[in-house]
Amino acid sequence: MVRRAGEKNVRAKNLTIQLCKELPIPLPPLPEQRKIAEILSTWDRAIETSKALLATARTQKRALMQTLLTGKRRFPEFEGEDWREVRFEEVFDRVRRKNTVGNENTLTISGQDGLVSQQEYFNKRVAAADLSGYTLLAGGDFAYNKSYSTGYPMGAIKMLPDGQSGVVSSLYLCFTLADRDAHCREFFRHFFEAGCFNHEIYKFAQEGARNHGLLNVSVHDFFRAKITIPRRAEQERIADAINLAEQEESRDRAVLDKLRTEKKALSQQLLTGKRRVMV
Repeated sequence: MVRRAGEKNVRAKNLTIQLCKELPIPLPPLPEQRKIAEILSTWDRAIETSKALLATARTQKRALMQTLLTGKRRFPEFEGEDWREVRFEEVFDRVRRKNTVGNENTLTISGQDGLVSQQEYFNKRVAAADLSGYTLLAGGDFAYNKSYSTGYPMGAIKMLPDGQSGVVSSLYLCFTLADRDAHCREFFRHFFEAGCFNHEIYKFAQEGARNHGLLNVSVHDFFRAKITIPRRAEQERIADAINLAEQEESRDRAVLDKLRTEKKALSQQLLTGKRRVMV
């Protein structure tokens, strides 16, 4: 290792450009520097390739959702069947159950991850101490956050996965399928995520309330809104196709995350001299 001359002990708040120039920097010989740069550049190229694959997977999934969930693209076995227009309340019941069981798993809505633990998402508890007035959710229930955010101009609707339970603020509008044998939950999970219900919410959401970050959506208007859907068999077929695309996107994201983590660990070793390379 080679160190530059002019070492000084200074506090960070007293650093100047001149002092920064005089601080010691541990450097390997030039051939080793080039070898390290070559190794890390190889990882950079792998990461860029992985990012491109992930972007393609996302684009394909979104295109699939926009065409299948609106009936613009049909599977051959269902082409002769018309979709029907129904009111929201014909398909869903409102969830009103209160937290009488003392459930302390407070949930919040994340655009990317859905309904997640508030403690893990914020790394702290931001809910009230008394959770008895919160709404208790079970697996398969949906929650609507009327706050608009990036990617969710009409608010986000998320489904709690099977086997989970938790509580959400009473500000959330919660609902569940009235007849789980008549409809497919996974279809509606994608239906809401694709924004297929946004145009209906837009019709009755009061714009003035948006200045406060919260859409003024009444329960009555919400459940009287209309949706156009196929019968259950086609719902399941659509959900299966989108789930497959979703799994491919998740795999590509996992590969990218792994490459980034491994490159970071390798950089910390190579750029500090903890791990040397042969030239």
